[in-house]
Formats: sequence, C-alpha cells, structure tokens
Amino acid sequence: MKGLKLAVAILALGTIAISPKADARSLFNTQSIFKSEVIAQVTNSEKENTTDAKTYLERGYKRIENKDYKGAVEDFNQLLKIEPNNAYAYVGRGLASFLLEQYQVAKMDFDKAVEINPDIAYAYYFRGFANYALKDRQGAIADLRKASTLFKKERNQDFAQKADTAIKNIEAS
Repeated sequence: MKGLKLAVAILALGTIAISPKADARSLFNTQSIFKSEVIAQVTNSEKENTTDAKTYLERGYKRIENKDYKGAVEDFNQLLKIEPNNAYAYVGRGLASFLLEQYQVAKMDFDKAVEINPDIAYAYYFRGFANYALKDRQGAIADLRKASTLFKKERNQDFAQKADTAIKNIEAS
C-alpha cells in the first residue's frame, strides 16, 4: 500500500511541476479545455462572489502544489460554500484528502465530482486510486478504464497511458 501512495503522490506532484504557474492547471496538466471548464464553472456562478470563488480555487490547487493539504481542504470547503456544485472543487478536495490518507473522504468527493460532471477524467483517475486504497480492486479498475477513455478523448495520451499502466499493475497484484 505504501508503494501505491508513493506512486500516486509522484504522479500528482509530477503533474503539478509540469505547469506550476497556471491557475487550476497547476494540479492537472491538460489542454486549455480544462482551464476553460474551471473558469466557466467559477464565473457562471449565480453568486456575486465569483472573485472569491476563483481565488479559493486557485489557492486550493496552489496549496496542494506546496503540500499544504489541510490548507487546500479549507480553501475548497470555502469555495463549496460559495458554489456547492463546483465539480473541480470536489476533485481538488478529494485529492488533498487522498494525500492526507483519508481515502473514504476522498472517494466521496470524487463521487460527487462525477455526479456533477461525469466527463472529468481526473475524478475517475484519482477515484480509481482511492478505490484501490480502500481495497476495491474492481472499482479501481473500472474507474481507471473510464479515466483512460476520457483522457484519450481529450487527447491527453500521457495520463491515458498512466491510467492503463495502473490498471495493469492492479491486475498483476
């Protein structure tokens, strides 16, 4: 299990290092589509505090980058008070919780992100690792397959390959 946590941390933090100055992309190295979806999710809010929402989102991902996982959870909690249906806040909070080894909490956040937006590949990707940490191999494999499919659809071959490799490793274990 320690090897799994190390592998996930390396993948997540390696992804962060690829684009350290981008807003929400500082967590996920994707095409500009991801950034557009995050910005749309924040700015299409019916709340007047969209600037605060964007600040919490950006700061939450920055805190993950800086390994301040508890601080990240706090920022995503504040964002979710403003925008309770922000799927990217659930993904971020889920990842921070996963890195704090709170696997069930992380899984619930990834579940909520998928419920809000079933096309977020990273929600399935990280939920796959949470499922594996919770000893749900079949759930892990199913989520990683879905993530791989979505990553391929987004032309994110790097993460599609990482998901496929993780599936092979789980099947071999």
